[in-house]
Amino acid sequence: MVQRAFPAAPPYLALVFGVPILVGVLAWIAHHFHWIMPWYYLLPSLLFLLTFTVMPIGLTIFLAFTDYAGNRNTQLNPTTETTIVQAAGTQVETADLTSLRCEVLFEGCLGVRVRLYTAGTLEVQGVNLENNVLTVSPAPPEGRTVSAAELELTEFGIRAQFPVVAIDGDHLTLGRTPPGEVNLERVALEVAGEVLERRIVAIQGTTLTLDAPLPEGFTYTSLARYNDFRVVGWANFRTILGQANRALLPVFAWNLTFATLTVLINIAVGVFLAVMLNDPELRFRNLYRTLLIVPWALPAIITIQIWRGLLNYNFGAINRLLALFDLPIVDWLGDPNAAKAAVLLVNLWLSFPFMMTATLSALSAIPDELYEAARIDGASAWGSFWHVSAPLLRSALVPIALTSFALSFNNFNVIFLLTDGGPATTGGTSTARATDILISWAYNEAFRSQGGFAYGLGSAISILIFVITLAVSLINFRVTGALKEERAV
Repeated sequence: MVQRAFPAAPPYLALVFGVPILVGVLAWIAHHFHWIMPWYYLLPSLLFLLTFTVMPIGLTIFLAFTDYAGNRNTQLNPTTETTIVQAAGTQVETADLTSLRCEVLFEGCLGVRVRLYTAGTLEVQGVNLENNVLTVSPAPPEGRTVSAAELELTEFGIRAQFPVVAIDGDHLTLGRTPPGEVNLERVALEVAGEVLERRIVAIQGTTLTLDAPLPEGFTYTSLARYNDFRVVGWANFRTILGQANRALLPVFAWNLTFATLTVLINIAVGVFLAVMLNDPELRFRNLYRTLLIVPWALPAIITIQIWRGLLNYNFGAINRLLALFDLPIVDWLGDPNAAKAAVLLVNLWLSFPFMMTATLSALSAIPDELYEAARIDGASAWGSFWHVSAPLLRSALVPIALTSFALSFNNFNVIFLLTDGGPATTGGTSTARATDILISWAYNEAFRSQGGFAYGLGSAISILIFVITLAVSLINFRVTGALKEERAV
């Protein structure tokens, strides 16, 4: 409104005027409608909840039942432009339908929108030329814009264009008067091309049938189709289950193995280091604690890239060290089994400081009197750990282990940055490779296949991941008794 009233005003003035008005309106509502006051505090949270949670979930569920992809994104595809031989009514004969590339669409080009282009030149006959007013027959089609008229100048032996500044029926007013004699037998009018859109309802050979007749008086030159997507029902889920032996099952098996081994190895290493560092007789234990927390303090992206360099087959420091001791070098990122081991190793490096710190906190809460009583009873250090520390650590480590399992199950960063899901495996697919987990497989399907953006298939995989993750989590809770209520004795 501000810009309409003051066109030359800068855009920020709308904010200057809008904020006080909005505050005044809100104050008036709060004064007259007291019951709405609690919503003032809930409204921002509800808006964020709807925008960043509900809407993405709804969109994911909707796209899972469509074939939405990079080559089916509702946008016009100029690369499919096809020459039109002739067009009349609802029938359009094309030179060749191959360039439409109907095979990439779910049901071909049936029901797909097309854009038709018209010629920019209209051949007419000149009737009279008086000064700069040219009369032609027939008159230009009503509603068409004529930008120029091309006339033959007989005295000069050339054809020249003259701009048209006004149209009144069959009378065209030229921008300047043509010099000398003019041959009016053939006049070419430059007409602004029109763009029409229709939908294909039938295909027979190279002839298309459109949903509505084309207007007469146009010369149709070519057409191009839109990258329309459609609702395909359960087709995406059938595709996923159809290649389950090559993609879903191997990826899920490795995903479960990766998450489980990560938790077990991290707990073993974290608890071992925590018990060692909890010994009051250990010298410089605060220094050791600080040094061992460094992997946790560094950004994971940088750390993973450093490990990628260390694990390089030809120039990595680890293989150079193995060669120095005459040990066989390993293709850490090129061999499927070695790549899995590398992923577990790097994930251990990133995760053990957290497990160690959590265990140290739990150990510090155990009274020293319990260890003293164990020593009096003749328990060794190993016995003290199993009969005193381990039972008391269980209540602290169970929720930590479940959280670690959930994070590892969807740990996209380590897979993507270290191995990128590779290497390829025999019998697998291009998007489900040796170290791909479910989330990286969904990423590959969504952003690296079918034109780069197979959102429909990726959304279907995301729903399956949600179902699988929920099932695995419920099983974990049931086995560990994490959700079991404690009954009063």
